[in-house]
Amino acid sequence: MNKRKRTILIYGRSRAGKTAQVGELAEYVRKTDGKITRLYNADRGGLDTIRPYIDLGLIEVVEMGTTDPWIFFNKAVRGMVRDKSGKWVPGQNEKVGMFAFESMTAFADALMQSMTVKAAQGVSIGGGANISFTAQEGGETLKISGSNIAHYGVCQSRIVEEVWKSQELDAPYILWTAGASKDEDTAAAGKVIGPAVAGKALTAEIPRWFNLTFRIDCLPAQNGLPEKHILYLGNHVDMGAGGSVGLGNTRTPMDAPPSKQLTIEPASIVKALEMIDGGYAVALETIRKRVGL
Repeated sequence: MNKRKRTILIYGRSRAGKTAQVGELAEYVRKTDGKITRLYNADRGGLDTIRPYIDLGLIEVVEMGTTDPWIFFNKAVRGMVRDKSGKWVPGQNEKVGMFAFESMTAFADALMQSMTVKAAQGVSIGGGANISFTAQEGGETLKISGSNIAHYGVCQSRIVEEVWKSQELDAPYILWTAGASKDEDTAAAGKVIGPAVAGKALTAEIPRWFNLTFRIDCLPAQNGLPEKHILYLGNHVDMGAGGSVGLGNTRTPMDAPPSKQLTIEPASIVKALEMIDGGYAVALETIRKRVGL
């Protein structure tokens, strides 16, 4: 596989198989480079699908847990880890072949929840009026709060800054996962399916931040057949979602042969990268011959 640095986004709904793809690529990284994957995890759904990789030491996990999400996000994208006392220190990043982040959606949710809690405490964020009230019964008092429009702007700007910062980490692979969201894309004049991050302003924008973006989906088991996990290559129309366009990019060189394969089933991020690299190799040789090198 081509060793140039790759920044990759895999997004899809819950149980689509995003975390499993982290494990598959982590195994490839270990086989080819002898290095581990460090996974910064903010997702509450658990890591059971990649537990064997964790137990074997192929994936090192740094959990957000009860850490303040703003601090965790800031330290994670800089490749830092906690020491035994819980203090953030530089990680042994020379042994890391892939930095993975699970997931952009979970990070955004945690930031939004943090601002909601602060609103209940009377903290004004972004200049917007706080949404809060008090529930009382039987001598019990509960402070309730919600998000205002300013919170979304603060969260979205932070997501942009920190995701871009993560791509400066010195490793062959930077991998993010995200949930899926369907939204109206005013530029494309139609419904799109893209990564889910606080609100919908970034849904159609996030794929362009990465070298490669893949949507993954799962078709449920039916008629005695097992569920199917599908990885989509590039933009595609999903008739099951009302003809929405699923966003993706493979950034294939112009001289690469057109691929007749629009999906990989069962889903495999490694096979997708091998296909892209195969197209690159053909394009490289075509150009070499054309210019006489």
